[in-house]
Amino acid sequence: MKSSKLSVSLAKEALEVRKQTARGWLKRTSAGRTVARIIKGIVDIELADRAMTLAAQEFTSVLPVIIAVGTIGDLHAVGGTISEQLGFDPTGLDLYAIAPGALEESTPTFATFGVIGMVMVILSGTSFARALGRLYGKIWNIPTLSIRGSWRWVAVLFAVASSVALLSVARQLAGMDWVGPPLAFGTELAIWFGLWAVVPYLLTEGRLAGRVLWATAALTALGLALLRIGGRIYLPMAGESAQEKFGSLGLVFTTITWMFVLSGVVVAAATIVKAVALDEGWIGRLLRGPAPVLEPANGAGIAEAAV
Repeated sequence: MKSSKLSVSLAKEALEVRKQTARGWLKRTSAGRTVARIIKGIVDIELADRAMTLAAQEFTSVLPVIIAVGTIGDLHAVGGTISEQLGFDPTGLDLYAIAPGALEESTPTFATFGVIGMVMVILSGTSFARALGRLYGKIWNIPTLSIRGSWRWVAVLFAVASSVALLSVARQLAGMDWVGPPLAFGTELAIWFGLWAVVPYLLTEGRLAGRVLWATAALTALGLALLRIGGRIYLPMAGESAQEKFGSLGLVFTTITWMFVLSGVVVAAATIVKAVALDEGWIGRLLRGPAPVLEPANGAGIAEAAV
């Protein structure tokens, strides 16, 4: 089902929404019905379960890729970004506490292990992309990727990993006087927007076009950037407290908890955009796009939306 088929499906679903009888005070207005759809969508998608699945996959799949890529470039720059975003500093791992002389002496073995390890990390890392693909398929009622589109899983994995390197640019901008903080916030917004426009596009094989992608990306980017502001206060306190109580394991708890919150934003943003796209008001019409009317055999008009 390509974009045009999804458009027709979305338009039919919006028509059914308009036909529904308004029951209860929340459904008496267009805005109230949209809120009700958002609540129902979040319940139906099982936000907590989906967010926890994504967080676990991100911790076990994406984080190793980011760290592995960081060993090729500047691990300290990447580690600083991970520490600020997730409260976890990979440069503190014993894995990287290797004396330069020892590394040079074992170069062939280390290089061989690095290549094999990188391949294994990439293959296992696609589980995060597959989980995201199932999420978008569930929300938009579209088929998930087959094995023929497996390159898209790898592309998504590297897109997410690369965004961390780009976020280090925003981290450096924050140190500038006066204009630093707003410039860093704007850069972070742009990075998140680009990432979360590309990711659903790849995982849905272009079935979600223009307006829906941009709305999803904008809402996700805004949510993640605002959470980052709260994270500057929460992560240092939570990380320090958890480390005092549980040692290094406490940092793992803190990181997974924060990943759960971040993943919840991703799930909620896509769910909210779907609910708003079914709104009978101008916002829904804007997301669905132009609506030429098709007359089916029974005479009832159905608006076909070009998303």
